[in-house]
Amino acid sequence: MNKSLSKILMIATLVIALIGVGLYFLASNAEEVTDSAMGNYVGYAILLLIVATGLSIVFSLLNMFKKPALLKKMLLSLGVLAVVLALAYFMADGEAVYDASGKVFEGSEGSTSRWVGTFINYSMILMFVGAILFLYDMIKNLIK
Repeated sequence: MNKSLSKILMIATLVIALIGVGLYFLASNAEEVTDSAMGNYVGYAILLLIVATGLSIVFSLLNMFKKPALLKKMLLSLGVLAVVLALAYFMADGEAVYDASGKVFEGSEGSTSRWVGTFINYSMILMFVGAILFLYDMIKNLIK
């Protein structure tokens, strides 16, 4: 990394840290923590999340277009994730969710329930595959 980019990143990090410290002191100096003080933290966290997500997407896209082999791998990976998502969708059911008294939660039937079940199944499938690959790598390194 060149020196000018390193200095820019260091200054940006310092500014972000100073804003966080300022919000901390604004919230801690209040007699009681109010919703607006916590709202500042939440708003700042959302802003940082959006900026970090945007930067990671931009730099990933730039890197992929510089190296076309990475673009092919990315498309293959997205295809595999789409197949896993389709599998999770077909495994999910769209049944309504009931509370302890037997009443149906409002809005919990149909497609909403099916998509919630889909993403639960999706997470479980990815967790299982990740655990298997982790164990495989660990055993492979133990054998070496």
